[in-house]
Amino acid sequence: MSIRLGGFSGRLAVLALATVLVTPAAAQLFANRRPDRPVVTLPDGPVRAVILKSCTQCHGIDEYGYYAMDRASWLAVIERMKVTPSGVVEGAVISDADRELLLDWLVATFGPNTEPFPRQYVIPELGDDELLADADAEALLEAACGACHSSLTAVTGTSLDANQWRATLTGKIATGAPLLIADTEPLVQWLAGRRRGRSQ
Repeated sequence: MSIRLGGFSGRLAVLALATVLVTPAAAQLFANRRPDRPVVTLPDGPVRAVILKSCTQCHGIDEYGYYAMDRASWLAVIERMKVTPSGVVEGAVISDADRELLLDWLVATFGPNTEPFPRQYVIPELGDDELLADADAEALLEAACGACHSSLTAVTGTSLDANQWRATLTGKIATGAPLLIADTEPLVQWLAGRRRGRSQ
């Protein structure tokens, strides 16, 4: 016996079948796509020329959306860019007047009262040679946390697991802590290891 599907019910059945067949592929595509990134629009006015002249030779501006920092923290970023070679130029070149224009825009757009775009942290697998010795970890902590914490024991004395440390450190990076993403996981593992050591 054959069954013929016609009209609306037939089209509905075909649509349902197509959905079942396509869903696994669509889900896989979604799972494998790159993480969402912020989209930052190049501003109009004088600051636009500053960005095009002093910043975009080496990087885009979407990265700014990951941060919500005060003027002093943005100034520290600019000063670091002036002495950091990129492979294209030896370091950013920006006049004092242009720097102030850029700072005004950065603080207005990505200041401490704004909401930073969430950075998806991909946990890397570390080899034994990438784990930190105590002295190296303490030096990283001093550089990243020393400006706000007068004593590192306020940090090292906190008992968090690895996931909690990741959330804490990436949150601090977003608000200006000078810690590289590449250094974050080794430091996470060191901090979480201290907790495991205390619990044994």
